Amino acid sequence: MRIFFLLFCVFAGCSQKSELVTLPASHTPTEVQKAQRTRTAEFDELVGRGVVEFHWTDDSGNHREQGDLDFWKQGDTISLRVSKLGELLLWFGGDKNEHWLFDMLGDETSLTFDGNNGMFSDIATALVLLGLAPLPNGSMKIEKGVVILVDTNGNDWAATFDPISHRPLEMSVRSGEDVSSALHRKGIQVELANTHEIYWPMTGGLIDVTDTRGDTEIKIAFSSLSTIVEDEPMGRVLDSAYLRKALNPDVVYQKVNEDD
Repeated sequence: MRIFFLLFCVFAGCSQKSELVTLPASHTPTEVQKAQRTRTAEFDELVGRGVVEFHWTDDSGNHREQGDLDFWKQGDTISLRVSKLGELLLWFGGDKNEHWLFDMLGDETSLTFDGNNGMFSDIATALVLLGLAPLPNGSMKIEKGVVILVDTNGNDWAATFDPISHRPLEMSVRSGEDVSSALHRKGIQVELANTHEIYWPMTGGLIDVTDTRGDTEIKIAFSSLSTIVEDEPMGRVLDSAYLRKALNPDVVYQKVNEDD
């Protein structure tokens, strides 16, 4: 099902590995939690630009698409638009209560609410894997420089962070039999208003993700990330009702049952 695989477009899958850098043995869970909260403290509102490439498989075979990416975040709500040569291909967004996808690729354009979107059904988890939110609360320990966490929902996390910038290097989360993994192959600074760039925090700039719930490999390369959003149309790009009226999809699908 194309919609299922598409929704991983922010989190790319790639087999290439970066050099593993682990935390010093002296680091404690409290220090890790504080560092991640401090690093992401300014990320409540974000705008990003970049490119995205994704591969997926469905009943009709193997597929590959790439395009320009526009990304917006406000609190726990996100919106990401994929276009190519000015033509809209996909638009995904949502929050902890609802997620939606405009699929403009086929002859029949569609809008799907709360589809079978795998990892992206939990946007809070997706933001952590992207490096734009701190690790969730739970029981944490550090083994040989690797952070091991069991969160309050019973999900098992493993993560490594750069010991200086504290940006993620590799992260994975297991929920039941499903595993999502993010490889942060390159970092990028996040622009802060009225702050010299030497103080800008770091996050993932080139990110690959794999997920056992789909044969999907997707890569995102941010060219910029900024907290300066005054000139961004945040009220429109985060509003599915507004976009539905503006994009006028041919068909609208409501919640898809797990058995569908």
